[in-house]
Amino acid sequence: MRGQLRAERDILQRPRGLEEKAVVVASLGGLALFLGVPLAALVERSLAVGDGHGFGAYRALTRPTAALLATPWEAVVNSLVYAAAATALAVVVGGLASFAIARSRGGRSRLLDGLLMLPLGASAVMLGFGFVITFDRTPIDVRAAPWIVPVAQALVAIPFVVRIVVPTLRAIDERQREAAAVLGAPPARVWREVDLPIALRALTVAAGFAFAISLGEFGATVFLARPDRPTLPVAIFRFLSRPGELNAAEADALAVVLMVLTAVSVFLVERIRLRRLGWF
Repeated sequence: MRGQLRAERDILQRPRGLEEKAVVVASLGGLALFLGVPLAALVERSLAVGDGHGFGAYRALTRPTAALLATPWEAVVNSLVYAAAATALAVVVGGLASFAIARSRGGRSRLLDGLLMLPLGASAVMLGFGFVITFDRTPIDVRAAPWIVPVAQALVAIPFVVRIVVPTLRAIDERQREAAAVLGAPPARVWREVDLPIALRALTVAAGFAFAISLGEFGATVFLARPDRPTLPVAIFRFLSRPGELNAAEADALAVVLMVLTAVSVFLVERIRLRRLGWF
């Protein structure tokens, strides 16, 4: 395993030569133009108050508003709670499915893998609308249940968990399992001592990505979130759908909050990945 990690680390090298440096500069320039500039403009807009700048829009987030049946900061809490629950579901379901896919071969593995990728082939809007028209009659009328939102978000995140964990499991050297079996370890202990420790880091990275995906999920959530329990993307949409300078400013401020939360989760994922490579 350590040899494998060293080989992976060797792939990340400093650019050498004029051509490689030019590619890096062009890539960073494109990111700065099409990613950095819009985000910087969003931050500036959230601070614009009249002819000057201030934190008026952020202070307004703590007060009730006609655009929502809850305060904007409650939408932040709702998003964090829903994203945490969706992440737990996605990691459990996606992790178990990843172990099943990695250990099986042939048609069954491809069939299970294809079924788990279905949410990627269908729009999240279709998924959310499908929930609304399917679970609309008793005894399965669960449209108002708070747990339906993290379930829908988990369905969107599960394919990403599988795509991160399965390659890691398939990269495990089979000789490690055979050595453990020769030493007398039963299959359950081989799984616990060999597969699980290697998969844990991949599951941790997958959890970070699932959290970021769930935090910003809008297509399905807009159909399922209750009016008194909006998420951040839903709250932003509702502010933007109402006229008024303050509503637009509060939408900008919420977008900045969402950007910060997503950036923190991605930063933690990257730190875990770099620790896996032995850089920390």
